[in-house]
Parts: sequence; structure tokens; C-alpha cells
Amino acid sequence: MESVYDHHYQQDGVGSDEVIGNMYITEPPDVLAKFLAEKESMDQMHPRRPNQKFQLFATEQVLQSSIAKMDNFSADKASTGFEAINRYANNLLRQPCPREYKVLKTHSGFYQHQIVANLAGAEAMFEAMGYRMLPDQTKMVLDGLIFPHRIRDVARDAIVAKAECQMMKMVFDRLTDMELTVNWSDIYSYRELNRLNVEQTVQNMAMLIQEKQHNDLQAYHFELK
Repeated sequence: MESVYDHHYQQDGVGSDEVIGNMYITEPPDVLAKFLAEKESMDQMHPRRPNQKFQLFATEQVLQSSIAKMDNFSADKASTGFEAINRYANNLLRQPCPREYKVLKTHSGFYQHQIVANLAGAEAMFEAMGYRMLPDQTKMVLDGLIFPHRIRDVARDAIVAKAECQMMKMVFDRLTDMELTVNWSDIYSYRELNRLNVEQTVQNMAMLIQEKQHNDLQAYHFELK
């Protein structure tokens, strides 16, 4: 996802490892504790690029697609969608024989109002849990054995995605309060490339936006001559 800010890369402040500690997340303590312990272990075994926030490509894909394809995208709505996925994954983990979770109807109230209304392509995260979409697109089914580690990966990523959306909302609100024009794509692209906390992101993006506005104004006056 290209942006005017893509060529600016910085690494400082709060990154993916500190996102959870800086946000007001209301997930169950046992799930969050497992997330932090497992994330530390996975990071040691499989080093990732510093700015990579998610364990699964599917999560990154869903957030990118939602920003790019949804006309009514907002970080608040996306946060609600990721929270619903996290809650669903946690419930699936807590059920020893989750018969009621074997089939997920895509026309159900839960899926339409909590998932489809807030995220684009979210079926990828359910598929990462082990679900398979039927050809008629009306149901996803959980066949065969359940692999808890796959479900935990999705639950963990959904927490991080929810926190990322909340931080994007903070950046958007701060820049808007400064009467600077910005869109969700620009914020996502900048945060994807720069490991900065909210305050640093706001300061840097504000400087870049003001610089661009100044350059555009100069170019406009030059054309009038």
C-alpha cells in the first residue's frame, strides 16, 4: 500500500512488542498472558522485521484490504471487527467439543454485523483457524481435528490488530484536531514502515503533511507565473 510517506523510515519509541501495554485492552488476563509469553518465544525462534506487527499474513491482509476497499472504513469499526474475531477464537479454545462452532453461517447476525460490516476479507482469519469456506459461500466449516496453536495465533493477532486500530484512531484524531488532512491509508502506511509511538507518529506526519502542503502551494504559484 503506497503512500507519500513511504520513503520515511524510522525505528524508535513504541513498537509491536509494546502495543499491548500501552492500550486499554479488555481481553481476559489468561489469554493476554499466554499471548505475551508465546509472542516472546516465537520472536526468539523466528526473528521478524522490526516493524512487522502480526504473526499471520492473513491479519495484515485483512487490515490492508479493509482500509483500501471499504468506503466507510474507520479504525473504530475495524477495532470492533477484530475484537469479535478475538472473542470468537477465545470461545473456540475454551470449548473441549465445540459442536456449535463446527459451522459458521456467513449470513448469521454475528458474521454480518460484527465481521462483514467492519472488515473486508475477514474470512482469511477464520480460514487460518482451520475453517473452510463452502463453494456457495453460505457457510464455513471446521473439519477434522482442531489445532489450538492455529486458533491462538489468530486470537493473538486479533488483539494486536485491535490495538493497532486504536492507535491509528488516536493519530487520526490528533492530526484532524491540528486541521491537517490525512486518510487512513496514509496513517497505516506510515506506521507500517516506522516503529514509533503515537506522539512521535503525529509529530512526524504533521511535519510531512505541512511540508507537502507548502510544496504544493509553491508549485501552484509557479504555474500561475
